[in-house]
Amino acid sequence: MQSSFPAIFGFAAALLCTGVLPAGAQGVFPAYDDAFSARIASPADNGTLAQFVTVAVNAGQYDQAISSIEQYLIKYPRDARARLAASRLYYHVGSYELARRQVQYGIEVGGLTASEQQEAVRLLARIERALRGVTWELALTGGVFSAFTDFEPGGAQDDDSFVSPYGRAEGFVRWDLGTPSADALVLSGSLTATQRFFTPDLSVPGGKETFIHGNAAITWDKGLPNSGIDSLRLLLSAFTVTDRFDSDIQETGIGVSGRFLVRPTVETTLFAGGGYIDLGASQGIFADSRLFYEAGGSYRFRNGQALALRFVGSNDFASGSEIGRSYTGEVRYGGLLMNVPDLFAWSHQVAFSAGHSDAPDLSIGIGTSIKSDFWRIASESDFQLTEAQKISVDLAYRETNFDIASRDRKSFEMLMSYTLTLN
Repeated sequence: MQSSFPAIFGFAAALLCTGVLPAGAQGVFPAYDDAFSARIASPADNGTLAQFVTVAVNAGQYDQAISSIEQYLIKYPRDARARLAASRLYYHVGSYELARRQVQYGIEVGGLTASEQQEAVRLLARIERALRGVTWELALTGGVFSAFTDFEPGGAQDDDSFVSPYGRAEGFVRWDLGTPSADALVLSGSLTATQRFFTPDLSVPGGKETFIHGNAAITWDKGLPNSGIDSLRLLLSAFTVTDRFDSDIQETGIGVSGRFLVRPTVETTLFAGGGYIDLGASQGIFADSRLFYEAGGSYRFRNGQALALRFVGSNDFASGSEIGRSYTGEVRYGGLLMNVPDLFAWSHQVAFSAGHSDAPDLSIGIGTSIKSDFWRIASESDFQLTEAQKISVDLAYRETNFDIASRDRKSFEMLMSYTLTLN
């Protein structure tokens, strides 16, 4: 098994590097720039307009898309497809009255295909709910997760690999409180299940166990005075979270958190926050509470690419004394790479993270710690088929180094999944 690892890693590295190379080196043209140039060259062409709007939305450039489609509608006010596209744009930016006006006019004008007519009716229903102050979304994901782990020679573990089903459900319901600062109450949650490698101390992959992660939260999303900047918000949450590693080890807690979200400009987002978790309901772990913190930000470039940085950390406590700590930093870059009209829009991100962990050895006792350092690189591709459907291919390579060298490991993971979004 070990002899196959270099080949697997080489294949993974090649795929990871594909996302790092400049677009020209891949033969992938910058989709946003191409669509914008075509739009300028043929301002009255419905097809180039539709393509530009699709690319601009996937790139997050809503202002450009709205501006273009409004100019088009001045000359061609009875274009029902353009009205539908405009409604979709206004819905994405929260201008629900304008969204309703556009889709209603598009339905009245006629000329939509049967599928477009159905889309318009569904969109109008979502807009009406939003106008009543309620929006919701449910994303259902199913796929296949596989992992291969190469253990350091001399350890008690042989190299191993497995393939497992993967399932995830996540969603939210948001109630607009009708305040001038657009305050809202949000209920959210997720549940993920797959197989992973675990041993009793959780330090080295061992037997294949069904891993389950679940969380639920209620959040007050409060707008704050934001003179001179795009947005300033405070998010206060009460939540519960659980991680089941095997039948004997389960980390379960309830907690509170707060997060400041600042957007100095439309392209820039900054955040910082922290919280507390009571872990008293857990089974098989030593910590009874945890403090955690986070900070980071992102910047979106004109071509739809974005750069994001994030730092997270936590400190574990038992009977008031600190018994463990961990921290991780991550840098992420990517965005829209390619758009094929009527087929898919391909978005890609590359992420690199590194961190440190110092935690009690569950197999020995609270006085013995496991110290480890790790780094990880990941390639994440999403192929958006329709507004509600996407296929994802995620690859990751990770190295973990422990104080005890025989526990060191290298692992390669792959997740292929399909997501259906309902709203």
